[in-house]
Amino acid sequence: MFTLFFVTPEEIDNAEISLTGTQAHHAISVLRVQRNESIRLADGLGTWVEGVITELGKEKLKVQVRTRGADRIPATSIAVAQAVLKGDNQKAALDQLVQAGAEEIIPWQAQRSVGALDKSAKWREVILAAARQSRRARIPQLVPMTDISGVIARASQFDAVVALHESAHLSLTGIANLFGASNLLVIVGPEGGLSEDELNEFTQAGIPTAKLGDPVIRADLAGAIALGALQVITKEW
Repeated sequence: MFTLFFVTPEEIDNAEISLTGTQAHHAISVLRVQRNESIRLADGLGTWVEGVITELGKEKLKVQVRTRGADRIPATSIAVAQAVLKGDNQKAALDQLVQAGAEEIIPWQAQRSVGALDKSAKWREVILAAARQSRRARIPQLVPMTDISGVIARASQFDAVVALHESAHLSLTGIANLFGASNLLVIVGPEGGLSEDELNEFTQAGIPTAKLGDPVIRADLAGAIALGALQVITKEW
């Protein structure tokens, strides 16, 4: 399997592409890539190329493009509104959402969110690294942090929306409009769960709640597990 690195959409069209900066350093010093080795480069929008390393320096390498392609666009696009979590929990959540196939990530400040700061720059680094490791040529979009009002406002843009909560009576398969939807939004609460006020706001907005089985799942993992289930429901997997 080819190692993946990201370049700009403008660079991806070139017959020969240079990789520099931290990615080149990682490739050369950590992965120990060699001349004539094949690697994959992507533009973050879904287009990728595969090529052979023709030049190798201390902080730079050049790739001669041999093959071009693009990641398959899923029939159902799934976004996750992930409540901001504390410390490494937030990093773990973002990493797992990327691996599980989220197309868009909406960080939001819940009543019980311990993490209160917008750390978008650091979150983007986590998402980029996860996309590289999971070999996704299309980097999930990270939108600006919002609150519950912003989440509810965005919900109207989706065919189907569901909020996860351990006290819900329905499972994901019990939410009828998830089947056949072309774009879905999953709302995940913080470590302490959604508050009663938040549950009431979602109910008033017509957003149903669902539970992920009987074991209570940690907030940093719930979104990824829901994504996996939805990928099966929508026949992406």
